[in-house]
Amino acid sequence: MDKANKGEWSEIYCILRILAERKIYIADGSGKKHSEDCLNVLELMRKEAAERVVRYHCSPLTTEVTITVDSYTETLPVSTFLKLADTMLLEIKKGKGTFALSESLQREINETGLQSVKAASRDKNDVYLTILDPRSGVTRKNIGFSIKSEIGKAPTLFNTGTNSALVYELNGMTPELMDEINSIFEVDSSGEKFVPVMTRFQALANNGVKLTFAGFPIHKRKKIQVFCENLEILNPRLPLYFDTALRGLLSQACPSRDVPTVTDYVSQINPAHVKRPHEVYEYMIKSFLYAAYCGLTAGTLWNGKSNVNGGFIRVAADGEVLAFYALESDSFKQYLFDNSLIDLPATDKSHGNYAEVYEEDGKFYFRLNFQIRYSVK
Repeated sequence: MDKANKGEWSEIYCILRILAERKIYIADGSGKKHSEDCLNVLELMRKEAAERVVRYHCSPLTTEVTITVDSYTETLPVSTFLKLADTMLLEIKKGKGTFALSESLQREINETGLQSVKAASRDKNDVYLTILDPRSGVTRKNIGFSIKSEIGKAPTLFNTGTNSALVYELNGMTPELMDEINSIFEVDSSGEKFVPVMTRFQALANNGVKLTFAGFPIHKRKKIQVFCENLEILNPRLPLYFDTALRGLLSQACPSRDVPTVTDYVSQINPAHVKRPHEVYEYMIKSFLYAAYCGLTAGTLWNGKSNVNGGFIRVAADGEVLAFYALESDSFKQYLFDNSLIDLPATDKSHGNYAEVYEEDGKFYFRLNFQIRYSVK
């Protein structure tokens, strides 16, 4: 272990907390803890590296946890994990930016078998749990969970990238105006210059430039609009949703970034001219949010299959750990809908250098991009 941010350190904290309590509570439909709905954790498994798997066996008959790594086995009292979790939570809350834990704490955590900040899983799962439902007596083995932390910056549900940008053809643009728009910058509190996306967008409108949605970027290797094809699997009208949403947010016609408010705005505009806009657009974006949770990205062709067989574990700002089942259910989709917001990412190269006017084959273009985060409430 070296340095990490609060969200990354929270993955280790979450594991320690689960092993300390040896049970995990399940969230209800509103995302709140249900005091009578918990699962006993019999085993926690984490892929530390491609060939290094750590297993923690929690016996219901003792107050000990048995750690197994390859042929090595060690048993530690539950109190060890409780002490480490409490200490780590305090250090995470005090940390700023990317930081290291105290040397003594890192050493003690390493001794529990946790040596990597991030799991090495190829899917979305950070840990795998074998759990017992005390009410039904049913045991489920190796259920995958991702870990999302609300300590620090809100976690991301849909990550932005070059291929998620919406491309617009500009009518009424000139080379001189292009230079003028691209010269608009602002300075943050640290003195760093940045691109003010909203200001540039509104400058286009103020100069009478019309933006016509033209699709998504062509993937460099695949030579197709990957994100567009992924959206077509869910609903071919989804590009209209995001186009209308971004226009509304950047023009400030849409009053808030939270998904319910944005969806209500899109329903009022009704860009697809559907007969029941409120039902259609809400269902549409819920399907996208769930697909994003299950593995849909903008840069990889998606086949509609889920990479999830369990759910995700939320680490709240106060350190509470709560599990959410992500089985395709209306209640989980409703939770994602109610607790997500559309955000504007940084305008760097990895995000496609969007919000900059450019010329291609004699035409002028402008890109907008977005990401979707969980909203911390």
